[in-house]
Amino acid sequence: MNIFKNAVFRQLVSRAVRTDYLENLTGFAWLILQPLVLLAVYAFVFTTIFKARIPEAGSIGFVPYLAIAFWPWTAFSEAVLRSSNVVSANAALIGKVAFPCELLPLSSVTASFMMNMAGYLAVLIVLRLTGTPIHFFGVIAALPLLLLLYLFACGMALFVSSLQVFIRDVSQILPPLMTFWFFTTPILYSLSILPEKYSGLMRFNPMTWYVERLRDFLLLGDYSLSLSDLVVPLLTILVFAGSLLFFRRFSGHFEDFL
Repeated sequence: MNIFKNAVFRQLVSRAVRTDYLENLTGFAWLILQPLVLLAVYAFVFTTIFKARIPEAGSIGFVPYLAIAFWPWTAFSEAVLRSSNVVSANAALIGKVAFPCELLPLSSVTASFMMNMAGYLAVLIVLRLTGTPIHFFGVIAALPLLLLLYLFACGMALFVSSLQVFIRDVSQILPPLMTFWFFTTPILYSLSILPEKYSGLMRFNPMTWYVERLRDFLLLGDYSLSLSDLVVPLLTILVFAGSLLFFRRFSGHFEDFL
């Protein structure tokens, strides 16, 4: 059974990569160009127009500070958005082939992360070649962090893709919610510039922990951990486990609503 599941999962990931990226030259190019264009726009607006200064960035500069957090967010956001209607889009497959339906959102998230992480690696190399001090050990430390982020995206994808089967408006509601989540995550700014009452609230956003730790590892070379660093990883595992149980609990009713 495990061999069958693994084979189906590989085929679904391969299909998602081909369909969304490799067979569509525009889609593959846009995968790299869209974050670069947005990064350039944000960098221009915040450094040239608003003259943004990030105290923690120091001599590193605003663009590397932004880029380190922007690409993982893009991978996370794209993975959740792409997977939101993946169950509904594969209604015919679900009706004809007996396989674990959770493989559909999981394969979509995997494909998105694979492609976006390839772009992220290219960005890190470019930053290093242009003089940004990317720490080698920070790259190694960032790998389990990105794996946790992938797991968090899988949990979110399982939840929203199953919910969308019963509430069709989810796919329309989700994009503005993700935009709101983006601007309430310290990607374009630092928590240190916010009033204390707001910065404290932002700590409840799990993505705050992810982007801050990535900057600590890759840009600042700060690998120190405390007990508080266990909260988001544990939350991530709980979100994934809870979402998987939710998905499996209701997957038996998918055919009735598709």
